[in-house]
Amino acid sequence: MSALLFALALASVPQPRCPNAVTTIEVNTCLGAALMDLDKEMDRYYDAAVARLTAEHRAPANDALSELARAQTAWRTYRDAECGAVYSYWREGTIRTTVALDCQISLTRLRVFSLWRDWLTYPDSTPPILPRPDLAAALAEGLR
Repeated sequence: MSALLFALALASVPQPRCPNAVTTIEVNTCLGAALMDLDKEMDRYYDAAVARLTAEHRAPANDALSELARAQTAWRTYRDAECGAVYSYWREGTIRTTVALDCQISLTRLRVFSLWRDWLTYPDSTPPILPRPDLAAALAEGLR
């Protein structure tokens, strides 16, 4: 029984984002590519939310559409400021880019989940428009 619990605990430990990267440059290159992929995923979820609101053709949807666009712009500004502050804090070390990219990745994962939860799901049993992002992995990554 304890072996099973140990195996489950190991399975829940987040894996490094760039397990094959050895040097700081390799880690930063890998994290940069991961962020680009994640930004594309966020754009896909955002675009699906916009498409849903656009298809509804109702006044509340139109208001929500403009507010969603404003929120997305504000969120990007927040992410840049928050992770810029992290970069500034670590600016004396070679890890500065790594921690800033890690910050951007963690916040973007949370944003993808937020877009899904708020805009791509329904209050009944209707299936969501896009698959549910893995919030547990996003939170675990942010806590390591």
